[in-house]
Order: sequence, then structure tokens, then C-alpha cells
Amino acid sequence: MKPYFSFIRSCFVLALLAVPTIAHTAEQTVLTVKTATDDKRVYQVTFDGATRVSQVVSQGASVVRANATNILAHNTDTIFWQGAGLFNTADTADIDALTARIENQLGSLKEQWKGDAEKLGAVSTLSDFLASSTFASRISVELDEDFYLAGSKVNPLVRGDLMLLLPSRPNNVWVIGAVTQTTDADFSPVYIADDYLDTADTLNNFGISEVSVVQPNGKLETHPVAYWNQVPKNVAPGAVIFVPFQSLPSELSSLNRDIPRLLQHRVM
Repeated sequence: MKPYFSFIRSCFVLALLAVPTIAHTAEQTVLTVKTATDDKRVYQVTFDGATRVSQVVSQGASVVRANATNILAHNTDTIFWQGAGLFNTADTADIDALTARIENQLGSLKEQWKGDAEKLGAVSTLSDFLASSTFASRISVELDEDFYLAGSKVNPLVRGDLMLLLPSRPNNVWVIGAVTQTTDADFSPVYIADDYLDTADTLNNFGISEVSVVQPNGKLETHPVAYWNQVPKNVAPGAVIFVPFQSLPSELSSLNRDIPRLLQHRVM
């Protein structure tokens, strides 16, 4: 029996040796870091496989600061974290479809309102604003360096072709939608949404009860602005205030919902 077991053991060892070695190559995550959509400088960081958001934030901030000029003490003004955005540049199908649908609906609205110069002008200036904007699939994660330095346990994995936008602090707030002209208003720390509406010429004949505010981090909020329901809420620099259209044709009624949804994916 002893030689028999020795023979079996030898065969088992040979079988193990005969198994081919499989080389496991981790899929890379490529991170493109920018400070503005029109910034010609593009920095890239590559990770092996998926990586934590904290790593993305840390590496991105290091790259931006290493190439920044006129940095103030403690880098306080280098990055406006409230306007930071992480986008999946390979996952564009849903955003492209939403953009195309809105473009088609605005085209239809122009045709229906072509006899009203004021309304037609509002739709045209809105179309121009959207056409000049860049949209990408925003990944909803916390992008604040201090959030992770404090040891947060919320630190998901991300992977794929990513773009990290780490802008400097803007000094404006956009007012778009049912306004005669898209308004680029100066930011004021004491202003709420209703104050910014005073800087624009709105089309609403029946008063405005609420507007949609897309904060620079992509968060969508509803801000009550009528005298009877007004609730003061913060409007951050770089935010976009969308004034809803009144008396939309029933087949185009989704515009007041779809446009704010698209603006959440606007690359600041």
C-alpha cells in the first residue's frame, strides 16, 4: 500500500505543477485633474484598479497645489472644495440622452412661442447657456479634503475614467430659465435666492413661489421665494438658480424638472 500512496502523491504534485500560471492584471483607474473646464493644463494620475475617494482627493489636491502659483498661507484659496466635482467621463449615455431631449423640447418651445418676442428670447438665451456648458456624469461623493482628513468612515471605491475638477472660488451666481436674459450676478454672502431674482428680469406674471438652486457641488435644492413661504437658504458662489417657466404646453411640462436635473451634471 505504501508504494501506491507514493505514486498517487507524485501524480498530485505533477498535476499541480501542470496548472498554468494566470497573470492577474488589475484594471487601471485613470484620473484627469483640472482646475477649470477651459484650463489647458491637464494632469493625470493612474491607480491600479479601483481606489478610494480619499485617494482621489488627496492626489488631486497635491497635483493642483504643486502647479499653482501665488499660493496663500495654508493653501486656503487654492481649491474651492464646495465647487469640486468628480465625473465619470466614460459613462455618458444617460447625460447625452437627457441633453438631447431638452434640446429638442426647447426647439419645440421656440416654435410654439415664436410669436412672443420676450418668451422666445428667454428660451433662446437658455439654449445658448446650455449649449456653452459642459456636462458629464457626476459621481455623488463627498469631495472635501478635511472630510477625509478627519477620518471619515464613508470612503467609497471609484474606478474607470474619471475627471476631478478642483476649481478656484468663483464670484458669481447664475440666474437662468424664465428670465429675459441669462444673468451673471455678483455673489454676495448675504444674498438669498430672492435677492438674485431682483437682479434679473423674470417672465413670471403670476409671481414665483419657488426656484430650483443647483449648488456648485451638484446638489439640487428647492428654495421658496414668495413673501408667504420664503425660507432663507444659502446660495453658494458658482450656484445656478433656475426660474421655472409658467404656462408650458402639456407635452413640454417636464422641462422644469429636466433642466435642473441636467444642471446637476454641469462641469462648473
